[in-house]
Amino acid sequence: MLAEPAEDRAAGSPRWNRRRVLVYGDIDLNIIDGSAIWLVSIAEAVSLTDSEVHLLLKTPVKNARLLERLAWLAGIRVHQPAASPASVGEGMTPAEAASRLVEIDRDLHAAVVIARGMQVCAEITKLPSLAHRLWSYVTDLAFPADAMSPHQRRVLHQIVGASRRVFAQTEDARAYLEATIPAAAGKCLVLNPMIPNYLFHDDYRSDATRTEGPLRLVYSGKFAKNWRTLEMCELTTRLAELGIEAELTLIGDKFQEDKDDSTWHLRMQSAVELPSVNWLGGMNRDEALAHVRQAEIGLSWRSSALDDSLEISTKVLEYAAAGVAPLLNRTHAHEELFGSDYPFFLEQDAVAEVARVLRSGRGRLPETRLHTREAVRSYSISESARRLEGYFLRAEGDLSIRIGSGQPMRVLLAGHDFKFAGELVELLESRSDVDLRFDHWRTLHNHDETSSERLNLWADVVMCEWAGPNAVWYAAHRRPGQRLVVRLHRFELEGSWLSSLRFDAVDALVTVSPKLRQDAISRTGWDPDKIMIIPNTVDTLDLNRPKLAEAEYRLGIVGIVPFLKRPDRAVDVLKRLVEVDPRFTLHIRGRLPWEYPYVWNKATEREAYLAFFEEFGHSCLLADHVAFEPFGADMGSWLRKMGFVLSSSTSESFHLAPIEGMASGSIPIVWEREGAHDIFPDRFIVADDDAAVRLILKYVNLPARRAAAAEFAKTHVSRFDVAEVGQQWLRCLFPERAEHLQLELADSVPLVRYPAITRAQ
Repeated sequence: MLAEPAEDRAAGSPRWNRRRVLVYGDIDLNIIDGSAIWLVSIAEAVSLTDSEVHLLLKTPVKNARLLERLAWLAGIRVHQPAASPASVGEGMTPAEAASRLVEIDRDLHAAVVIARGMQVCAEITKLPSLAHRLWSYVTDLAFPADAMSPHQRRVLHQIVGASRRVFAQTEDARAYLEATIPAAAGKCLVLNPMIPNYLFHDDYRSDATRTEGPLRLVYSGKFAKNWRTLEMCELTTRLAELGIEAELTLIGDKFQEDKDDSTWHLRMQSAVELPSVNWLGGMNRDEALAHVRQAEIGLSWRSSALDDSLEISTKVLEYAAAGVAPLLNRTHAHEELFGSDYPFFLEQDAVAEVARVLRSGRGRLPETRLHTREAVRSYSISESARRLEGYFLRAEGDLSIRIGSGQPMRVLLAGHDFKFAGELVELLESRSDVDLRFDHWRTLHNHDETSSERLNLWADVVMCEWAGPNAVWYAAHRRPGQRLVVRLHRFELEGSWLSSLRFDAVDALVTVSPKLRQDAISRTGWDPDKIMIIPNTVDTLDLNRPKLAEAEYRLGIVGIVPFLKRPDRAVDVLKRLVEVDPRFTLHIRGRLPWEYPYVWNKATEREAYLAFFEEFGHSCLLADHVAFEPFGADMGSWLRKMGFVLSSSTSESFHLAPIEGMASGSIPIVWEREGAHDIFPDRFIVADDDAAVRLILKYVNLPARRAAAAEFAKTHVSRFDVAEVGQQWLRCLFPERAEHLQLELADSVPLVRYPAITRAQ
């Protein structure tokens, strides 16, 4: 079925046609469970962005209860599975589903392919025509990491490495995925469970909360052993023993067999027929929620074996949004959602404990109902759609900058190391008007000259990453009409080759800060008019994650090599802070000096570090309050626990780590040095160790001021965001062809077409 598509964007909008998104889940929509609800919800949410949705079914429709929700939504087309799947009863295999997606995409040309399920995602990554557009969602990851089999890890590496983006359900799940599979860092997005907007309408709130009469309990979902649904059937009897009259309603018709208990599902089927149970059978989501809202308590009690889960149950969110207080296990995820003092947390996995908590918490139901509704408001489908639209726009080429018309511009990126060019590469690869290729030199000095000559003849624009011998070679071989841009980092200023660089052949030399620009001018005497500043970039969206508890007592420093990074200053500050409050800790992240032979072999450097580490051997305080943590790609996850990021160096051209910290909401503490005021706000710059201690304590002791400073830091670093800096790069690389369209988002069709959600009074 295909509803009439919603109106296209207004004339003059950056997007002339709505993007097309192809969605598939390795899920049978004939069976109503959490994964099926998710698939329908993601289709609905994507349809509310500036997108046309194409949903592929795994199995032919036998039960249309879930699809009824999509029938009236604009811009959703449902595609049937392969005509003759190998496993007719179970639907398409992952390989068949991947082939069917390719078949649909031949005419569709989807911008995004969203797929859920490890096996189907793995199959899609084998298909070059789809893999680069895959936004994969893999759930039920084995936890902890050592519980993951080598095969699972290999498959996950394959999926993450090939996917354009990767979804995780919660911040904890994202942190785990990034720590387990480093390639996920920078491409992992939170895709939370989604609940219908109408649950938040004021006239939909449950009015069942009472202090007298039967306590109304409800469970909606599948019946499974670890979900404690069999034990739920005992609750009315147990509560009666405590003098509490209760009613229990069960909704669902999926009885899951247990591999370790062959009779469990039979006993469950008998239990729902008990006189004390009001079993309503299966029904669609909207019907089920209409019954749920008549209750006071929504049961989400599960086996303690599931407490390590990194995910949140959609049913918990639905209960809360409908004004029905969820009863659930005390876990880290649940405490983050509802608070540690939530009255309906279970401390033990036993029927008696459930009865006790229900009795003790009943008096707090009125305020609990309001609290839980507000706690889950951001999980509405409209709010999820807004986040998804932001994700999509972030991954697309900046359509406010056009690079003329006609054939794509041919851009060559040349250098020996592209570790700092990731954002630039993604920017150029995301554009249909740019054809990007690479000349990857084997070392700083060595390359395949024949290959370089061939690529140079092809390129319209050459971008030399590093002002090294690569820049010398391309300046000497620059063709008429070709544009040559070189980026200088810092160490190149000491290079013997720099005097051989024909600067007259360079159109623009890019530096990352005013100080580095001035150093380049002073050292070389090159034309200042051709030396420009494009700062390093940070992905503010990726780094802006909620802080962990007591982050304000954690100091972070990233990189302590060479010694001009002055780790001794950081340790001195820590010692003084611990004298005031023993909760302070210092986290040193990065490689150690002996891992850099060119540093460790310098006598002055080695002696400085030996003296630095000798202090640790004589101090129990430092052993208890300093953590050395390895280098890793998961900066976004690491920064969640940092309240402060230190920049104690005596010299820096830019210093990215504290900028990343600011984007995360950490407060930077920057020691006074040349060029610091060009990058960092004056309020975060200190004259010495004493001033650093005073500033940290001021923010720790004044939470409101600390929160305001964190927001100010986020605002300040928006100038370094990948989108902002990306526009500067486009104008630098294509100065004569880049055309900026003066368009505002308000000129286009609204991204989300749901009416606003009214707040509970």
